[in-house]
Amino acid sequence: MNKFSILIGLLVSFPWSKQAPPTETKVDGEGCFSVGVFKNQTLRLGYQVQLEFSITQHKRDHELLLQFVEFFGCGYVAPDGPLKFKYLVRDLSDLNRVIIPFFQSYPLRTVKQLDFNSFASVATMMNNKKHLTEQGLLDIQQIKGSMNRNRIFEAPNK
Repeated sequence: MNKFSILIGLLVSFPWSKQAPPTETKVDGEGCFSVGVFKNQTLRLGYQVQLEFSITQHKRDHELLLQFVEFFGCGYVAPDGPLKFKYLVRDLSDLNRVIIPFFQSYPLRTVKQLDFNSFASVATMMNNKKHLTEQGLLDIQQIKGSMNRNRIFEAPNK
């Protein structure tokens, strides 16, 4: 039984399996891949780009979130209001080294995969220092504007 099967088994309350992990994980439900663009006048363009991978849980599941820190070997757990905690990874090197390769190996099956793809695209842009150019910053803001709750879907044909 591998480490991933054990962790995902804990997360989704399914029996642990030696098979490929179930893809309906906590990340599909309570996880988030986000791109932040914040004013920072100390930077040449006046803006800072910050990537963040997070998983939010009720405070009763705090220990579960700590298992993510142990499993991935990066990130931390912090309070998220009075009733919740959040597992967070913001360090670009940890995102590139651990989180992005993990979700490339184990893709999500929900629409959240589209957000991951956008997130990974921005990480690549940052690795190539495009976030330090005006055009790159505009491109990142456009990607950010089409992620998560801002994603627009076409209505299915009936």
